[in-house]
Formats: sequence, structure tokens, C-alpha cells
Amino acid sequence: MSVEERIAALRSLDVNDLRASWTLAGMEWFGKHAPRGLALRVSDALLGARYERMGREREIVAANMSRVLGLPPADALVQATTREAFALYGRYWYETFALRSMSWDEVDRRFRPTGVDNIDEGLKAGRGVILALPHMGNWDAAGHWLALKGYPLVAVAEELRPPSLYRRFYRHRRALGMDIVPLQSGVGEQLARMLVENRVVALLADRNLGGRGVRVDFFDEPASLPAGPALLARVTGAALIPCAVFTQADGWTCTVEEPMEVASGGDTKADVRSTTAAIAARFERFVSAAPADWHMFQPVWDAPGGERSGGGDAT
Repeated sequence: MSVEERIAALRSLDVNDLRASWTLAGMEWFGKHAPRGLALRVSDALLGARYERMGREREIVAANMSRVLGLPPADALVQATTREAFALYGRYWYETFALRSMSWDEVDRRFRPTGVDNIDEGLKAGRGVILALPHMGNWDAAGHWLALKGYPLVAVAEELRPPSLYRRFYRHRRALGMDIVPLQSGVGEQLARMLVENRVVALLADRNLGGRGVRVDFFDEPASLPAGPALLARVTGAALIPCAVFTQADGWTCTVEEPMEVASGGDTKADVRSTTAAIAARFERFVSAAPADWHMFQPVWDAPGGERSGGGDAT
């Protein structure tokens, strides 16, 4: 990009876009260069300040924690879990960039998975593997570890504004060894082709971004979850494997479960809804095991936290 093109691009951005782009650039540099102890303290302080200042965001996280814990948002446990959720989110941001400065030995020491043989068995079948994950722990650490182990990993990336933000994330995850597919029109067909090539497709599946979600019960309340994992598994015959990453004091553990039964042979919408409901049930167990480690800073349910509304199952 020429100097003139860079100046034109900067002029087209608003102040918030510029702030987001510069903040991410600073976080990337800091994560790659700062000593770990200092970086953890700084990330905790920054997200502590964000917790205090961002009232609306704090309310959203508290509402989500309220639903998970089954307690009112004002309950002391919900408030403490909400504060911890901010701290763990800060640690995620530091560590996702710190991964690029870690040696393979350090990554392998810090990342401790169980059940990876389930991925191996899925690949032996020759139809690819779909990993369905919630936004927990550090999914970038999982992707990096799998890529370093030689797994043909593909991840989907939300297209962000400004474009420079997306490009930085794209370069970052490519540097971690992942192939990246942008979340845009035709992504389903592209992922299906990759599964036919017997690749591992990782999908964060606890938040609907594409507008074509499936309404299923999630912690006893209807929520819209992405249809992609269930639909791709039904169409391609790929193994559908739920997994989750959990933050530990010195790194992460990762649980890779056995492949799920994928509903097929009936009505497509009903089959996709049935499989997505089963994914939601697995995610409930993951999130319940470590609520503060669920990086969900957007509303998930239609009703405010602590209130129950009638069931809904429309696709």
C-alpha cells in the first residue's frame, strides 16, 4: 500500500476505528515482548479498569453469569464471577499474542489436552473433523498447538472494522499456523470442500454471527446458536466433536470429547435443530465447569438475566 493510499485509508476511519486499530497493535507488541509476570499484572489492571468504567458491558456479562449460575445479577457470587471474567479476558488477549514468542517446548508444556485421539479417529474416517467450541479459555492456544502438531487446521474469522483490524487478526492467526476463512457469503460451501479434503475445521459455536441461527434451549432459556456445525456435519459426514479450553495457572487444559451423533435422514431443519440442541447441552457442561472462563461479552439470551421467558424453537 502506497503512502497516499495509507493516508486515504486513515481519513476514511472514524475515531473509534482508529482507537481499536491502535489498541490492537499495541496489545500485539506488548504480548510478544513483555515479560510474562509484568504482562499478566498489566492485563489484569487494564481489564479491571474496563470493568469499573464500562457499565453496560459489565451488566451484559453479569446477566450471562446470572443465567449460568442460576442466581440474580446482584448476587455476590455473580458479581465476583463477573469481575473474574474480565480478568481472564484480559489474560486471553495477552496470551494470544504471547503464543507467537513462545518456543514449541513452552507451548507443549503449557497446553495440556485430553482426548486428541478422537480427532485422530475422525481423520482416519477420511471425511474431516469439525471441532465445535465455546468462547472459553484460549482457543488460539488450541489452534496453535494443533497446527504445530501437524493437524490441517482451518478456522473462521469474523470480518471486523476497520479492515486493518481484520488484516492484523488474519496475519496473527496465520502466524499461529491456522488457515483462515472469512465469515462471508459462501463460507459454508468453502468449509464443506475443506472437510472433503479431510481437514480439521474449528468453529466457535456459542454465538450466532451470521444471522441464520437455530433457536435452542441453553441454560433453560431459548438462545440463537449457529447452525453451521450441525449442518456441515450432516451434509459432509464429518465427525462433529465438542471441545473446550480451560485457563489454568500455568497455561491451559483442553477437553476433546468423543464425536457426537449427528441427526440425519429426516427434515433438514429438524435434524439441524436436534444436533444444535445437543451441542448446547455439551456447552452447558463446559461453561458450568468454569463460568468466569467463558468470554461472552455480548447478550446471548432474549430475556434479561435472571428472568425466564417462554420456550421457542424456530430456526
